[in-house]
Amino acid sequence: MRLGQVFDRMTFWNMPSFVKSYELDVYHLTMLFEGVEIWYVPGHADGPTVLFCHGNAGNLRFPNVRRDRLMAIHETGAHLWAFDYSGYGASEGTPSESSVYANARTVHRLARRYQNPESRFILFGRSLGGAVATYLATEVETPDLLILESTFTCVAEVAASWSHPKVAGAMTYEFNSAERMARLRCPLKMIHGTADRIVPYHLGEKLYDCCPTHKEWLSVEGAGHNNVQQKALGEYERALLRWLTPHREPARDV
Repeated sequence: MRLGQVFDRMTFWNMPSFVKSYELDVYHLTMLFEGVEIWYVPGHADGPTVLFCHGNAGNLRFPNVRRDRLMAIHETGAHLWAFDYSGYGASEGTPSESSVYANARTVHRLARRYQNPESRFILFGRSLGGAVATYLATEVETPDLLILESTFTCVAEVAASWSHPKVAGAMTYEFNSAERMARLRCPLKMIHGTADRIVPYHLGEKLYDCCPTHKEWLSVEGAGHNNVQQKALGEYERALLRWLTPHREPARDV
């Protein structure tokens, strides 16, 4: 196996379905559609549809911080779609850059089919899932809003931040969000922790600078890669409510 392929494989830390730390404790539908495990959590009748793309480690049921994020989206009243990539959870196949894009297209097609045509369609990607959501937003169909959390420009730049650039340059996977971001045609919201050591803060800023549309940046002071929501002390949930369902944002005291 070539060195680049070794680093490619390290992109994915997939776990099978028996590895779990929680079950989602709200009503939801679970299905295996075209080999992809999908969760659908119904929202309010007039709520937006949110397709969530998770990061590179675990599965839908692991770790617990994933539940917290899914619940934060659900509690805005949104109709939530989430899924596992090939080789994760009960999803079939082996993960690769092309396979996760194919998985995302499958779920995107299903979510669009059942979307309320009068409500907004929003893509939300975290970490590696940010690259997947950016792919959908620029290569498949423009959403009403793109939300990215703790994500990056391309995987080679992430790898270069904690290894030698020549080693990172041997990778064949690209997940090149920077190139795609320049072609985005919808508003962008981004969240990143200032103490992120897995996806450095400056890579999030660099991707943000590539966006040509209306955009908003939420910086979470002292947050690492996996505790942004917890470190934000409620600002995370307030931001999601403002971004996903602005008409439901609670009035502020004056």
